[in-house]
Amino acid sequence: MMNSKGVSLFFLVFSQWVATVQGSGGNFLEKRISTTHIRGQIDDVVSEVLGNGHAVESGRIQKIRGTLAPMFRSLPKNKKGNIAAPVMRYTVRRYFSQQNAWIVNGFEPHADVLNTSSSEDVVQAKIPEYIRSVLEEQFSHDGFAFEDTVAMVAAVERLAFDEVVKNIEKAFYLNDFDVTASLTKSQLMDVVTSYLMIEMLEGTDNKSMHQTDKEQIRERYPHWDATCTFLLDVVGSDMFERRDIANPFVEEETFKFEDAVRMSESVSEKFGTWSNHECREMRDILTQYDIHNTGRVKISDFYRSTAEGVWQFLEPTQFLRQNGALDESSSYLGPQVIIANYIAGMSNCITSAPYYSICCLNDCDQVYQHLEDRIGARSANTSQIMAAVESLPQYVNVTNRLHAKLDAIATVSNGQVPLHGRLMAQWLHFVFPHECPYPHMGGLNPKTQEQWRAQVGEDAEGVTPEEVEQHLEAESSRREASPDAGEGMWLLHEMVMESSTPSDAEASMLKTLRMATMLSIVICFGFLVAKELNRIISREVKKGVEYDV
Repeated sequence: MMNSKGVSLFFLVFSQWVATVQGSGGNFLEKRISTTHIRGQIDDVVSEVLGNGHAVESGRIQKIRGTLAPMFRSLPKNKKGNIAAPVMRYTVRRYFSQQNAWIVNGFEPHADVLNTSSSEDVVQAKIPEYIRSVLEEQFSHDGFAFEDTVAMVAAVERLAFDEVVKNIEKAFYLNDFDVTASLTKSQLMDVVTSYLMIEMLEGTDNKSMHQTDKEQIRERYPHWDATCTFLLDVVGSDMFERRDIANPFVEEETFKFEDAVRMSESVSEKFGTWSNHECREMRDILTQYDIHNTGRVKISDFYRSTAEGVWQFLEPTQFLRQNGALDESSSYLGPQVIIANYIAGMSNCITSAPYYSICCLNDCDQVYQHLEDRIGARSANTSQIMAAVESLPQYVNVTNRLHAKLDAIATVSNGQVPLHGRLMAQWLHFVFPHECPYPHMGGLNPKTQEQWRAQVGEDAEGVTPEEVEQHLEAESSRREASPDAGEGMWLLHEMVMESSTPSDAEASMLKTLRMATMLSIVICFGFLVAKELNRIISREVKKGVEYDV
């Protein structure tokens, strides 16, 4: 991921930064420090991560390249063939979402760009955003080439994995092991288990409280037994892959600190996609109420499933609305929960690490991956899109109504539909109502459950019984589900990512100047020719020669 010098420099800079904050007293996450002080340190880290020509080589870099290549080919680009900062943010967001089920801080769809020139404070959770802003500034003029984008992903990934080391140190401490100790497999599992609780389940670093958490973990996290099986699989896979370098002459293999770090990196990388079975279980419960396959369930049925003890859907309507999971386009049908938006939304982030949240996978990413691979361009006509959709492994029934909607999009797009535009995302939502979220026009401010409680008060426990009763007794709750649910949200309004950069304006200006220069040369040449022709004609006229001019 980074060369050894880059890793050591990163730890040096980061430890110095932490020491600066902690040395000032108070809570680390609440203290503020000058971005001017941090900026010089982060700039050094960024330069080291990128290397000379982004020479960060490893098997992981090759994986990043392989994943990004089809997507990058189909993204809108500037005149140099590079992508602009908004497109880069989309690319990084897609990469971590589809690979790890991560939503990285600072790369959320609704994230504001950090204004480094005016901001005075940077806290730990803002560091990925800050690194992003530093790199955006570096590449803002010409845009991000493919390798620049790969480097951005590698830098964010390295930042996230470096956090593993700190939490493994805590895990050793919580289990009364010295970091230099050799561990048995059972002791290693204790460390990795503690790491998961610290990193993924917001555990404590207090020894007595940690032991209490371990004893009560099944009450807090009902899927704990399955999670332990996942941890055993990760450790077992690592041991199998490294069997050739294991000592065959020892009775029981032992493990070092670096082994725990390596295995825990794998836990961090895989936990999100593994735990997605919980998300699929939620989706399956909700789709039982969607008899017309519209991707929507009446709000009364949403809460009724909780009342029947099926699942704990406890988000109040205000929270669902703010997270873009509520369809209120029909007063007759009443409020409806948009299943794909609800499942893939930040409300279902099961945990929150320092630099990212682990959330449900967005199943529409797989659809986009297929389209990008098959089409390989930023836009396509309806025939190309239909061919790509119909070649998906699962059967897709594109009805005449859906075909007409695609034709309507092509009409407003001059025959070429932007692959990553809002209208394409809207059409995919209606084709894949349970997988692809509806693309709102904006104005949302999605939040995790923790962020929501911070906004409305720590005592907020979810929807009140009075609100549930109100929806269950509403007239709309007694009406039959409609096959036309959601049609009121179909809007022929396009929104595309900004693809131009300042270099485009310069290129256009240079082109204009070049054309103006050429035109001036032509005019001057024409003037000289006319002048010479006029001189010749005048001389010949004096000789009595007449010309029909």
